[in-house]
Amino acid sequence: MSIANAFKAALRRKLEKGWEKIYVVVDIHDTILRACYEQEETYEYMPYAKPALQLLTSRDDICLILWSGCYPERLEAYRKRFSEDGIHFDYVNENPEVTNTSFQCFEDKLYFNVGIDDKFGFDPETDWARVIEALCD
Repeated sequence: MSIANAFKAALRRKLEKGWEKIYVVVDIHDTILRACYEQEETYEYMPYAKPALQLLTSRDDICLILWSGCYPERLEAYRKRFSEDGIHFDYVNENPEVTNTSFQCFEDKLYFNVGIDDKFGFDPETDWARVIEALCD
């Protein structure tokens, strides 16, 4: 499924189910930013990542969750920088808004509707533009 179709399906399901919002997890390295494993981060955004994330941030019907294996001090530095760029993540590696049900246990697996990660097949060179297009349709 393409990222545009993933967003369209999640937003359609939101309407059908009467949900207030959908949950989107987003990885940092080689997804938002070009991977930089040096001591100093360059904060080089992938094409269209910044405006796409600013658009996602602006929507009340989308909850953004930063999805990363970075150490806490690095995650705080990233969150601060993203915030300076007008990008707000509601949570980091958790979704406390969705709790266990009689059928699902979310104690060890966070709930999300759309995943944006190069390891999920997201192509950061082209797919950020598709995110913008899908949300502006």
